[in-house]
Amino acid sequence: MSGGIRIVDAGWSTTIQDRGRTGLAHLGVPRAGAVDPGAHALVNRLVGNGAEAATLETAGGLVVEALGAVVAATSGDGVRHTMRTGERVRVDPPQDGVWAYLAVRGGISVDPVLGSRSHDTLSGIGPGAIRAGDRLDVGPDPHTDLVVDHAPVRPRSRELRLWPGPRVEWFRDGIDAMTGFDWRVGAETSRVGVRLSAGDFRPTASMPAQVASEGLVTGAIQITPDGEPIVMLSNHPTTGGYPVIAVVDPEDVADIAQASPGTVIRFRHAARSG
Repeated sequence: MSGGIRIVDAGWSTTIQDRGRTGLAHLGVPRAGAVDPGAHALVNRLVGNGAEAATLETAGGLVVEALGAVVAATSGDGVRHTMRTGERVRVDPPQDGVWAYLAVRGGISVDPVLGSRSHDTLSGIGPGAIRAGDRLDVGPDPHTDLVVDHAPVRPRSRELRLWPGPRVEWFRDGIDAMTGFDWRVGAETSRVGVRLSAGDFRPTASMPAQVASEGLVTGAIQITPDGEPIVMLSNHPTTGGYPVIAVVDPEDVADIAQASPGTVIRFRHAARSG
């Protein structure tokens, strides 16, 4: 074990995350894991970690201090930092993003719970929430080559692909009820989901008086009784009672997760994208 870090300022919504828990949804355990898996993997690659290494995920304002020699990388700037004892780094999302990641060579070393080091913001499973003053250990050096010291941050698309959901037939216009409109990201954004609005327009469903809860996947778009869509993100519940009209293509989910409140997005048919 080499070095370690101290949390100087915990910032906002900062948690430890890896790729999440798999195979436990039937027990009601959410997957959790990084809300932007690509950014999580990028910072791990910059410091020579495998994609499974745990990182710190934050909505900004995170400040950490090296307790020894530490190699770190942040997704806000896509740069690797070689830190000496006492040096600090601040982690903020890029200008057009919501979530940022800090990786340290060797990974954040905490005991896994149900096969993952991720903090589940719904149930509290996994390592506890990050607080100022916390000291976090770093795992063993992976003995990999450090090939590059910076990487370009991927530009975000505001046009996302949709696949039909299991209850698309309950909506008069089908999946077209989601395409052809400007959707604005609401202020109610978290690791669980993103709420959208399109002015006075509301998708409405013709549905049975009683609907059983059904399984949910990341990217599923539930339509609430008042007609507002909610896009499920990495810490979504395993089941839900609202009808799912569509599912965001897995490669595009991070784009909506990283869309800040007020951002305008549009959807298009994945099946017609060629």
